[in-house]
Amino acid sequence: MTVKSIPFRAPFSWLAASLEALRRDNGLIFGATVLLLLVALVPALLNVASRKFMQPMSSGTALAILAFLMLVSSVLVSPIIGGYFRVLHAHDHGRPVRATDVFALLREPAAAGRLITTALIFLAIKVALLIAVNFATGGYVIDFFKVVMSTPPGHHPAFPPVPSGYLLWLVAIVVLGSTFTTAYMLAIAQAALSTRTPVDAVGDGFAVALRNLAVFVVFYLAMCLAGFVFLLVFALLVGLIALLFGLISPMLAIVVMAPIYLALGLLFYAVMFGFNYYAWRGTLGDDAAAVEQQLTA
Repeated sequence: MTVKSIPFRAPFSWLAASLEALRRDNGLIFGATVLLLLVALVPALLNVASRKFMQPMSSGTALAILAFLMLVSSVLVSPIIGGYFRVLHAHDHGRPVRATDVFALLREPAAAGRLITTALIFLAIKVALLIAVNFATGGYVIDFFKVVMSTPPGHHPAFPPVPSGYLLWLVAIVVLGSTFTTAYMLAIAQAALSTRTPVDAVGDGFAVALRNLAVFVVFYLAMCLAGFVFLLVFALLVGLIALLFGLISPMLAIVVMAPIYLALGLLFYAVMFGFNYYAWRGTLGDDAAAVEQQLTA
């Protein structure tokens, strides 16, 4: 498969396309996003339950639970993400689709298996990267996760000291994180929207991410900066609103603020997944007829 080089403006156009799709049919996209997040919450809830009811927890147990939760997340969530991309694809091409179609891949064992295998390959790569970074930092990564998993909810974790040369590690984490996240989302979309094998889908995702690494890093840094400014302004406004309603009743402040935070979270995830869908279309996606032919072959 030919890997395209993309201009620096491309990710911003994908973001605009995601926002436009959300504007055209926010009910469908928000509904699909809610269903996706409900499934994605299952591993998080298991994590909270294990940290609450399995204390004290040894380091070995904490790492074993972490590994199990990562495995559950890969198997459980990846077919739903693939279904979400199919919902966006159908909506983008004017075909009838419902929010509940995020679960459609569960009725297609071959496609679901392709998504799960793709996610498991990425899980293996993630574990290998964590082991490599842990070795290079003298065990910092393992110590960090031990503290996170063994600290009960509501308690402040006592993180280990940051390793020397942390600025270089920060740069490395940004580059690795950008590459891995971009490759993962593109590969999942590729596995869901074509008949490429899991290995091929993973290769396609990394090929695009690595060839256009500078473009994605610049975009992500720009979004982090814009997000920081937005959250700063948002926090000031929300803090003022909470203060005003809190003068009447603390419970009233919670009732008013909870929907605002929920709506913001849903908006973030809806735009993020939409961005990744249009990133797939702009880098790996064939025209609609070719993709449709692959899916119905």
